[in-house]
Amino acid sequence: MSDPIRVAFVTEGPTDHVVLLAAVRALLDGRDFEPIVLSPQLDTNLRAKTEGGWGSVYKWCRQVVDQAGGNANENPVFEMNDIVVIQVDADVARMSYADYDIAGAPTDLPCEQACPPARATTDALREVMLGWLGTGAEPPHVVLCTPSKNLETWVLVSLFPKRGVECAWGLEQKLRKHGLMRGKQKLIDAYKKHTRALQDAWPDVTKQCGEAERFSADFTALVP
Repeated sequence: MSDPIRVAFVTEGPTDHVVLLAAVRALLDGRDFEPIVLSPQLDTNLRAKTEGGWGSVYKWCRQVVDQAGGNANENPVFEMNDIVVIQVDADVARMSYADYDIAGAPTDLPCEQACPPARATTDALREVMLGWLGTGAEPPHVVLCTPSKNLETWVLVSLFPKRGVECAWGLEQKLRKHGLMRGKQKLIDAYKKHTRALQDAWPDVTKQCGEAERFSADFTALVP
């Protein structure tokens, strides 16, 4: 029997981790895999133990570069895992480093483009993420995940199918309506309850969301 595929995750938060776990299960179609949490740290119930948000993804990337002496490609974290998923929602393209009090940061944010097409913004954001890693291309085994406008787009398409949502804002009201969010807080237990539905609906999500299709293609290309 072959060893399980090691899939590591760097996400903005716990609910993003839950959704991407479901997507990976769908993509691996029954193959055994070992999920590795790199950032943020999660407890056994998948609740965050450390700071999340896109700022934490930025800091993780910079730490990877520092540990490797300036070249992220040399960091063993990428060789230790078969696939490393790094997720940042495309709404970050309208953000500023000052939002996280990040001093000495580059000047590549904001980088939001007109939507549609969604890919105009996500392509720009990917260039920003590669800058965080200090590379011109993805390090070994890395899959960038940049949902437009955020990962909840994929959730809503999975559970409550609707077309043309990749450029839509204001999805929070729909999340609250369907019990996935209370106030400004996403409810991890509600997300976990829908794990199987998210997994089963993945083919539909890739048809409706170009960034989900791109994630699927990039991930599948790295499956050993």
